[in-house]
Amino acid sequence: MGLRERKKARKRQEIVTAALVLFAQHGFKNVTVTAIAQQAHITPKTLFTYFNSKADIIFCHETDLLVALQHLIQQQTSIANVWPTFHQFIAHLPLLTATKQATRDMQQLIKQVNRMPELKDRYFQMWAHYIDGLQNTLIQQRLADQLTAYIFAQQMVLILQMMFAPEVTLHNWEKRTTYVFTKLNQVATLTNRESIID
Repeated sequence: MGLRERKKARKRQEIVTAALVLFAQHGFKNVTVTAIAQQAHITPKTLFTYFNSKADIIFCHETDLLVALQHLIQQQTSIANVWPTFHQFIAHLPLLTATKQATRDMQQLIKQVNRMPELKDRYFQMWAHYIDGLQNTLIQQRLADQLTAYIFAQQMVLILQMMFAPEVTLHNWEKRTTYVFTKLNQVATLTNRESIID
């Protein structure tokens, strides 16, 4: 990354930090773009070269995990490999150098959304974007048809939502991962049994 890109990335982070401080102090609705720009020592016009809206500032890292998951899927040669690989990915998510910051960023985002109910719609849009992105990647890699890819993507996002629930911390991450995947396997077993009986 060149000097110019590093300066832009640093300024972008300064804007995010300034906005988060103001949101924590005054609430999302009560903070203007002008106030954020002043706190970051820039003009509102400059702020808009980095972000289109206040919500974009909070959701600035929303696709980091999606990109990592898409990369994971692109490395698979069979749909049978996707689920065990995804399980391992989730189990090690907060520990891997490549995903440690993305995990922290997502946890921070979820905390912000929980404190600011006006962001719920954007939050649900984010997960819908994850489902679309994962489904499309599975199809592009020729790992699944449209319906199978959609079901896989839905399950992956459901697990992400459970793992990023407010009560999950880095201290209980491994235990939560085991619990979630065990329960999901139990449901799959029960579903298979029911379909055999029918």
